[in-house]
Amino acid sequence: MPTSSHEVAANMRPRKKRRKRQPGWVPNYHGAWAMITIPPIVGIIEGGFRPAHAVLLAFWWIGYFLFFAGTLWLKSGFKARYRPPVFVYGVAAGVLGIVTAAAAPYLWQWVPAFIPLVLAAGWAAYRRRERNLGSGLDTVVAACLLLPVSWDVATAGAAGWSATPAIWIQTALLFGYFAGTVFYVKTNIRERRSNGFLAASIIWHGAWCVGISALAGLTSYVSWWHVAVWAFLVIRAVLVPLARRTGGGLTVTQIGFLEVATSILVTITLLL
Repeated sequence: MPTSSHEVAANMRPRKKRRKRQPGWVPNYHGAWAMITIPPIVGIIEGGFRPAHAVLLAFWWIGYFLFFAGTLWLKSGFKARYRPPVFVYGVAAGVLGIVTAAAAPYLWQWVPAFIPLVLAAGWAAYRRRERNLGSGLDTVVAACLLLPVSWDVATAGAAGWSATPAIWIQTALLFGYFAGTVFYVKTNIRERRSNGFLAASIIWHGAWCVGISALAGLTSYVSWWHVAVWAFLVIRAVLVPLARRTGGGLTVTQIGFLEVATSILVTITLLL
């Protein structure tokens, strides 16, 4: 069939280019979502929900958006195109920080713990080293501390740093898991060919599995179901990277979905 004149004219019109979204508005560290969500949620489940938790979570999550935008801005050498999300999220975080301080003034006692972690992360970003191992572990520590912070809110400031042994054990176990994902992800992507990183990942997971097994045998704080998940994590740390080295194994997307499932299993068995 012949093409109509209207169709020809439509095809000859210059197409508008899609405007690219400015960088820094939406974090693209997909693995970080579980890390910034699970610790505070566990603290809320263990201690009970209070209205102050709502503003704390809003402040924490907007703070993460600010952290991501600030990281890009620092890496760029303070270029103007990276500034708008820093300003917007900075103002939002400032307002939410004031509201959080008003709702839970006792949380000031946690500020000294977070200041050095934030400064270290900022310095790593400025030096363009935000993806190195030390920076990754720094952010894991900050995220996991939200568990006892959420517990502190649940007790209306009565607990503070003197949370129950169970809370600190759960915090340590989440640190072990999320820090392990830092090693594990590197062995599958950026350090895929590094025998050193592979060995470090296997040793990390194996040592934590042994320690958790001993803890489960000595106390009631850890269930054997949680030990079983850690045994799976050890197997995962060995087989998945080795399979990818041979050109097969899981894709990056499949690894991501597996991490979501693993995070859910770790959380559920931790709460048992």
